[in-house]
Amino acid sequence: MDKYKQLLPGYIKNKSISTDAAFQDGIVATVEWLRQQFTDSGFEVTVVEGYDNPIVVASYVADPSYKTCLIYGHYDVQPADESEGWDSDPFVATERGGRFYCRGAIDNKGQNLVHVVSIIELVKAGKLGYNVKFMIEGNEETGSPNLEQFLKDKKDLLKADFVMISDGELTANLPTIELGFRGGFNLTLTVTTSSTDLHSGMFGGAAPSSAHELAKLIAGLYDKDNRITIPGFYDGVDEITDDIRKNNERIPFSEEEYQKLSGTKGRLGEPGYDFYTQTALRPSIQVTGIKSGYTGDGYRNSIPASSTAKINFRLVLHQDPNAVIKLFTDYVKNAVPDYVDVVVEPSDPYDGIKLSPDSEYIAKAYQTLQEVYGSKPLYKYVGGGIPVVTYFNDLMGIPTVSVPLANEDCYMHAANENFTLDCVEKGLAFSRKFFGRDQV
Repeated sequence: MDKYKQLLPGYIKNKSISTDAAFQDGIVATVEWLRQQFTDSGFEVTVVEGYDNPIVVASYVADPSYKTCLIYGHYDVQPADESEGWDSDPFVATERGGRFYCRGAIDNKGQNLVHVVSIIELVKAGKLGYNVKFMIEGNEETGSPNLEQFLKDKKDLLKADFVMISDGELTANLPTIELGFRGGFNLTLTVTTSSTDLHSGMFGGAAPSSAHELAKLIAGLYDKDNRITIPGFYDGVDEITDDIRKNNERIPFSEEEYQKLSGTKGRLGEPGYDFYTQTALRPSIQVTGIKSGYTGDGYRNSIPASSTAKINFRLVLHQDPNAVIKLFTDYVKNAVPDYVDVVVEPSDPYDGIKLSPDSEYIAKAYQTLQEVYGSKPLYKYVGGGIPVVTYFNDLMGIPTVSVPLANEDCYMHAANENFTLDCVEKGLAFSRKFFGRDQV
């Protein structure tokens, strides 16, 4: 923990925000910080350019006869500003109340730093039981658009027997092994009803409104049973087996805790699905942003000519993202009147995946987690997506072990993102036991 506390502030302070080009200096500084930490610890470091932000690959060979683990993480973070509700500077790692508060505390700097620290210490002690390659990228928050090509081009550099990822949260405060992720994509939907905004007194009641038309489109995406209405949308959706259903039903769920964490007063869902099945193994469409008309102080009283929605699709195994894009595009074009123009602009589709629990590495992670936490780990299917897991499986043919280390109330992507000291300590203990020579 002392080494972790020593390194965390330096990792956090550089604003490595990949979604805004204005923070490129923070990206460069973070890459240099990583390079320095690995170089100082005897790793061979390669900083790979040409695939958007630089990718840091750091390798250490403990013994040529050992198996090799590729540890994936990302150093880029979401934007953050103290005015958004932070209780302290988001780019200063602040310890209070048994937690570290900062942007990147758990997504993903703080979590990949757990493995960095434990493995550096194992190297120093001569007790590392695997050959290790770190691959830490800088575009996860923008969808890693060039990562697939990077993996295709650099297979030899990244060759390994398995992958370790820690980029998520515990479930019900219990150790967790993630066995699947949804695929998906984002898109921008633009609705246009006139060539210019129109005076609402002179034209209101006669001229169509892009805001109204967009609202009708969005409202029609779901029916009363919370099922998506796009024809053909559910074709090919992966079957939820009895084993998976029973596994999910065993995961502790508290309606009170759900409402506390989410800040909501209710819960939606299709009939017959529990929370974890609904959010991880059923597809969804979520409107994540709407822009229309004037929203400043006072009122402009104009009918907006154009309105835009940002929409996030979460898909499950065997749903083809490109096929869903076509289904959605056909749906909206057929749903609007002739006086409405629509434009659909999709971005970076990727497939969902399920992982086999039979892997020897997952079995070892299960045993190690049980020893560290003192309770049996949960197997969980995750509603979010990590495209690189699919790439590792499909392009490199190597299994992934996904072990989240963060506390459930970590506020990922929100103000006051945090990592509890207890979770850090357990994460360090897990990493040290898993990668230590005595455990191999």
